Amino acid sequence: MKISRFCALLATLVLALAPHVGGAAVMVDLLAATVPVVDQSDAERERGFRAGLGQVAVKLTGQRAVLDDPGVAQLVATAPQLVERYDYVQAPVAGSEPEVGGAPGFLLQVSFSASAVDAALRRLRVPLWPAQRPQLLLLASGSEADIAAVIEIARRVLAQRGVPVLEPLWDLEDRKAIGATHAGFDADRIAAVAHRYGASHWLALDPAVGADVVRGRWRLGGTDTPASATPTAESLTQWVEASVGDAVDQLAARLAYLPQAGTTTQALVIEDVHSYGAYRAVLETLGGLEFIRGIAVTAMAAGRLNVELQLDGDPNLLWAALDGNPRFGAVVPAVAAAPAAQLPVESTAQATVASAATSTAEAAVQTAVAPAAEPAVERRYLWRGP
Repeated sequence: MKISRFCALLATLVLALAPHVGGAAVMVDLLAATVPVVDQSDAERERGFRAGLGQVAVKLTGQRAVLDDPGVAQLVATAPQLVERYDYVQAPVAGSEPEVGGAPGFLLQVSFSASAVDAALRRLRVPLWPAQRPQLLLLASGSEADIAAVIEIARRVLAQRGVPVLEPLWDLEDRKAIGATHAGFDADRIAAVAHRYGASHWLALDPAVGADVVRGRWRLGGTDTPASATPTAESLTQWVEASVGDAVDQLAARLAYLPQAGTTTQALVIEDVHSYGAYRAVLETLGGLEFIRGIAVTAMAAGRLNVELQLDGDPNLLWAALDGNPRFGAVVPAVAAAPAAQLPVESTAQATVASAATSTAEAAVQTAVAPAAEPAVERRYLWRGP
């Protein structure tokens, strides 16, 4: 029996497109970029490819500074060799998109090979930001017109960085919780609203627009200590772009991991798995996490599924992903694994896992007997999915 990685990705995509129920969502365009170009000449197309791969490198690592890395710069120079597909669309009316060389021209839409880009970034040993990212609750304060402009610019920047966004409904409950000033930068109040929407992180923007300068404060909150800064810019657009860019850099730094040369083994128990459909759904959900390089089922009885995972990175990445997924509910933080009878094992070996989780190649699945090993430390979760 084969477990299709594509099925796992498709299931995650459906969740991302469904109405928000809390937890993380997978962005499906982490390997894609849109670049304005003057024309469809070979030289301009290759320039667009390089600019597009630069955008993708920033999305996958979560850091704008990654483009200063000499190795990444060399990778970007080889962009034409990594292109999977591209297309042109006519640029919108002048003024709605940045112009190149004084003319709006076209928009080059390009996608790159997930496996090739992932392998290249791993060789360069740069941090990677997992594709399953927490939805970010976005808030702004100011006049009604300023709030609308700030949100529009922020959403564009967050989309370019591969960050899924939530916005409050601003119904009576939200207004009562936040107060008349909307963001207000009261971390406790914003955290209460974020909890209502199941968002583990939030970003509040509070620009002060002057006659010739824009000042203001942004604040990023979540599981760690909130971060904030008070940048200055010549325009509202520049202020929002700089603020959101800095905030995303800090968010990604908290959630990224450094790929390892080898893997670590982690035991995991999933309870309430009472059907074959649930069994498949659990394995497909785990298989959609790119830092899981292998899955071995070691026992299955009475609705209790025991698996051993081969992890590429810190196990805390796994706990953060499961804790933020509404399909899993933590039972016990950590317990010693009980020895289990050796059973036929279904092992999912993932030779190459794309950082953007867009690979549709099926993992090799084979039947074997789990080798005897020292008892591992395991965590237990309840399966809350279908």
